[in-house]
Amino acid sequence: MRKLNYIRILFVLFVTTSLGVNAQDVHFSQFGQTPQLINPGATGVFDGSVRAILNYRSQWSSFGDAFTTYAASFDAPIAKGNGRHAYFGIGTNFYKDVAGKSDFGNFQAGLSFSGILPIADNHTISLGIQGAYGQYSASLARLTWGNQFNGEEFDLEVNPNETFSIQSSRYFDLGTGIYYEFKNTTTEFLGSDMSSFNVGVAGYHLNKPKQDFLSDTEDEIPMKIIAQFSGTFDMKSSSLSLIPSMFYAIQGPHKEITPGLLFKIRMGNSTKYTGLFKQGAVYFGSHYRVGDAIIPQVYLEFTDYMIGVSYDYNNSALSSVTGGNGGFEISIRYINRPKAIQRASFK
Repeated sequence: MRKLNYIRILFVLFVTTSLGVNAQDVHFSQFGQTPQLINPGATGVFDGSVRAILNYRSQWSSFGDAFTTYAASFDAPIAKGNGRHAYFGIGTNFYKDVAGKSDFGNFQAGLSFSGILPIADNHTISLGIQGAYGQYSASLARLTWGNQFNGEEFDLEVNPNETFSIQSSRYFDLGTGIYYEFKNTTTEFLGSDMSSFNVGVAGYHLNKPKQDFLSDTEDEIPMKIIAQFSGTFDMKSSSLSLIPSMFYAIQGPHKEITPGLLFKIRMGNSTKYTGLFKQGAVYFGSHYRVGDAIIPQVYLEFTDYMIGVSYDYNNSALSSVTGGNGGFEISIRYINRPKAIQRASFK
């Protein structure tokens, strides 16, 4: 009985952490709103003095206990000056993931540092490194066992007579990334026509950290490679912009490919010298996580703030269980931009 339940626990923990997502690590469908989670090289690469982002995701609530993920990040450029010379970026990020009735999850806190070099007019390249502390943990207090069932309900006062060596597991993680950005203009007034794009490649778990969540085993967290692309292409003499993007991740035998396209409608106007702004943008569109989910998204941007909402509509083989219900996600971003060059932007 004990051995059988032990195997069941392992199976449940494995399913809650890996089933239904093609990459093993925590990730968000709004990957453009998690810059340090997908590339340390993106740290400090934005127009403004500080950037702060909050993320929330609730997934698979149709299973009973929703899988919930929280994240927060903060970064800033250091000694940027006029942006024509090399400068630095520094940032920190946190996330906590809790899955299922056992509250199995992962907490991670990271510190990112980047060196940013303008290599020519409109071209910038950066190299970043990230160190992080992580911890896996679970609680068996809410689980029930066969001998606790009295014929009508589970009696938690009954001793299940189960002994497990499950414990928390801590690790140190190391990641790095290179990030390139192009912009065809150095000023950013709302309504001006511009094109820009960024592309990056990053690696996480470079040190292949050990995690011994079970006292008699020790496993390596496999290295993860991420590639991403995002662009903003304004339609000439129009308030409409096209924003294509692509996310690719591979970790061990798992991989994820998520292409998508958003439409942006710029609204309002700005003044260069008075600092009075009435501007913003609405974004809408969809991404598709290949073989897993369709992800419609809507974003509202106004002055220094952006709010994003998305929903994963599951269309994989798992949809027979989920009924198509996937994950609800929301993000809130703040960037303190210089008022003389403020402009709606997806970055």
